[in-house]
This record gives sequence, C-alpha cells and structure tokens, in this order.
Amino acid sequence: MTKSPVQREDEQQKLALCHKLISSNSYISQDEIRREMIRAGYPRIGQSSVSRLLKTLGVTKVRNAKGIRVYTLDQSHQTRPAIENPLSAMVLSVEHNAHFVLILTISGYARAIARVLDMLNVPGILGIVAANSSVWVTPRKDYSVFHLYKYIARSLTREPDIEE
Repeated sequence: MTKSPVQREDEQQKLALCHKLISSNSYISQDEIRREMIRAGYPRIGQSSVSRLLKTLGVTKVRNAKGIRVYTLDQSHQTRPAIENPLSAMVLSVEHNAHFVLILTISGYARAIARVLDMLNVPGILGIVAANSSVWVTPRKDYSVFHLYKYIARSLTREPDIEE
C-alpha cells in the first residue's frame, strides 16, 4: 500500500519530533515518549507507532551515568539509503539560525544528502559537513542564510514556498 503525500509528510514530522525528543531528553520508556508526542500535537499516537519510529531512527537503550537504561540514538546504526525512496523521505527537518542551516535525516542518510547538495553546486554554500544523521551547511559570507535555507528546504523536502 502506497502512502499519500500527506501521510508521508505526517510520518516525517513524527520522525523529526521523535528524533528531537530523544536527542534532547532522557526517556526510560516508550510511554514517556508517547506522552511527549501527544503533548506536541499527536493525540492518537500509540505505543506501536512510537516503537516503529524508534526502530526507524535506530534508537537503542544504554545505561546513563546513574546506571538507568535510557533511549538514545545509536550512532553505529548505519542504514543504507533505499534508491526507490524519494530524497524527501530521507530528510526529517531543515532548520536554520543566523549562521548556518542544519538538516536532520534518518540515521545513516546524512552523507547521501550532503553529496546531493555538493552535486547541486549551490554558489551560496561555503561548506558542508555530514555526520550520521545531520548535515551542517554554512553559507558564503555574502549569501543569506535564510535564502540558502529556503533553497535547501525546497530542494530536499518539496515544501511549498517558505515565507520570510
């Protein structure tokens, strides 16, 4: 069964939220993550959906400094990009601040996204650094971060025009 564009976008937003939650907080149960996702606007998300998100993101449990097992992004989890998937399926979110653009991807896809950006030869890009699930893009001095963000977001996510 093929997912509609709306379903794919909703799934990408859930993945981005889950990634952000795991990256910035310590959770000991899937139910804690599920409650946070409910608070963030997904009132019907179930435990099985959270479990699928965690698996997709390569999340594992490790012992923290206090010896408590918490969820964390598994840096060794390297998935291979599936050629049949559109580029936008690899990208969880595109964000920016006054200095650079940050692209969050499904675990293992960052280098593929960085390579695509490199091949586009965008004159406004000074440099690209890719990790396992994030791509950091810095603009040239005379190039607007926001314009670079808009170009990248449009190119990678097929989002409609982003307003200034």
